[in-house]
Amino acid sequence: MTGAARTILSALPGALGSRRGVAALEFAVIAPVLILLLVGMVDMTRYALAALRLERAASGTADVGTQFDRLRDGMTVVQGNEVGVLFLAAEQIARPLDLAGSGTVIITCVADQGGGPVVMWQRRSGRAAATSGIGSGAAATLPAGFTLRYGESVLFVEIHYTLHPYLFSVGWLAGTDEAVDLHRMAVYRPRFGTLTELER
Repeated sequence: MTGAARTILSALPGALGSRRGVAALEFAVIAPVLILLLVGMVDMTRYALAALRLERAASGTADVGTQFDRLRDGMTVVQGNEVGVLFLAAEQIARPLDLAGSGTVIITCVADQGGGPVVMWQRRSGRAAATSGIGSGAAATLPAGFTLRYGESVLFVEIHYTLHPYLFSVGWLAGTDEAVDLHRMAVYRPRFGTLTELER
């Protein structure tokens, strides 16, 4: 064995020994980034699933509502055709989201009886802070591109929901809660009647 080869072999144990802590150091640097990415993926998945559930809840509730030939005013379900049935349907379809505690469901009937679109009636369940995009006064604000002909009526179902993310909320960093407000709307035309009046 030549002298150069002996020198290289004698230097190897020292070089290998100095590399022992590098893997631990690399893991210590990369681990927080990986954890943030994982929690971020969980937040994005929760957001996407919540948006899909709210979309399905709004559409399903409007569909159920327009299958009645008439609706009764009242949140307590006695005869089965009270407006309260629609709020129960929204809560059931949106599960496991807590619409009663963190959301608002707004149901609005809009009709054109000759003077343009008018809010015939509106009922809500949940938090009082959320406002309707259709309006709550006499004149209705219809979504862009949606038209209502004379004599027609439609049922709008709006759902507002507050989602509290794990990572992208800075609550655990700064003591404040940055929530994400989701809003979904569905509109259906009544099948068997106009639904422009709620029976007492």
